Amino acid sequence: MMYAAPFDRSEMVSSLEPLARVQDGATMSGKSPGKSSAKREAMTYRAFFAARWSRFVRENFDSPEHAAMTFGVDGSTARKWWDGSHSPSGFVVGLAYQNFPAEAATTLQAQE
Repeated sequence: MMYAAPFDRSEMVSSLEPLARVQDGATMSGKSPGKSSAKREAMTYRAFFAARWSRFVRENFDSPEHAAMTFGVDGSTARKWWDGSHSPSGFVVGLAYQNFPAEAATTLQAQE
């Protein structure tokens, strides 16, 4: 059985959410307080990866349209990648590694 990570009660108060009572480590809404922290971390990584993906697309394709044709997506999707405002779906990252292994490894893998 997995348990939610400890949380800081101050995380529960924000200008966007009403103050919730805490009972047995969970808010009255039934959501685990640790989930908001995990979601925030995931969103931070998503923004980080969107910038990394944008770099990959810009370095390896002539235009958003070129990337759209290569990956079989709409031009608007590829433009969002080009601008760094959106991350790709998993299948697109898989295609990048399959078709451009050296370039994907250089640009997309986390630097240790």
